Amino acid sequence: MNRNKGSKFVSLFLIVLFFGVILVPAAGAAPGKDPGKEDGGEKNVDDSSWEEWKQAHTVEVEVTTVYNYKKDGNFEITETYSGEKLKQKFKVDKLTKSKSFTVPSGKQVTVNTQAGPFEMQPGDRKEVLSEKSVVLTTADDPYSWSEVTGSTSVSYPQWTWSKVLWFYELEDPINLIWEQSNLKTVKSVILKQRWTDNPSEYTHYISYPDGTWVRGDGVADSKYRVLGGYHARLWELPGGAVVANAHHDDDIFILPGHQVDRYEAAEGKVASFFNTWSVLQDYIYLANPVGTPGYEPYNDGKATLIT
Repeated sequence: MNRNKGSKFVSLFLIVLFFGVILVPAAGAAPGKDPGKEDGGEKNVDDSSWEEWKQAHTVEVEVTTVYNYKKDGNFEITETYSGEKLKQKFKVDKLTKSKSFTVPSGKQVTVNTQAGPFEMQPGDRKEVLSEKSVVLTTADDPYSWSEVTGSTSVSYPQWTWSKVLWFYELEDPINLIWEQSNLKTVKSVILKQRWTDNPSEYTHYISYPDGTWVRGDGVADSKYRVLGGYHARLWELPGGAVVANAHHDDDIFILPGHQVDRYEAAEGKVASFFNTWSVLQDYIYLANPVGTPGYEPYNDGKATLIT
């Protein structure tokens, strides 16, 4: 998830107990320009329909984040969206999501936020207020990526989504595509690199053309990625293609832990596993840029095509 890490504050060893939903500011990323053939993109999606849809589903929310460090070592982070714009658009007063970590009892922790870091002791509870823009949709109103048409257009999902109650929130960009393949074959190549199947991860989804929301199938270079690591979520699409978001997570010594700190490096790393396949770097422009070149995490909006 997109976050300016600033200077690192090493707190302590954390093990993720369960995963909630993570917020990303990708919703506010500037629309990308079609690179065309001169910039490596040979096939492209029509980004005008996506930008129109995204604008209609973007909402400004007030965010209340509660950090609760219990004396038994359980550290809970609860995030609540509220505000008049949320109520007007989706007819709900609040949307709440949470996650929890286990902390060795008695240890002081440092929490990093956009407003700056602060320290907490067992028994402390702190509430932080902020505002941000998010892209939200209902289960029955996904972006219809399968209906994108045009002489140079191809149809692939552009983003992963997390679930908040019965709503879905924009998360990570798709950056890898395998055409004429299947999930089992693609995973077998990745797992031969000593990656692990079914790692600990936040659950993300993609909407399929039939209206269902399908959760990703995760692989990673280690189960918990305590010191950070590479992670990918994959989906097999109807018609014989596989798509993925690959990224590198930061370590869990920095609360709230396991935030995306790199996209492009992870895209290249996973693609390198397929050295006996045809690999076309940044071949398909998916109109899903994140961040600014030169500042991590950054995604250029182009997916590598592997066949």
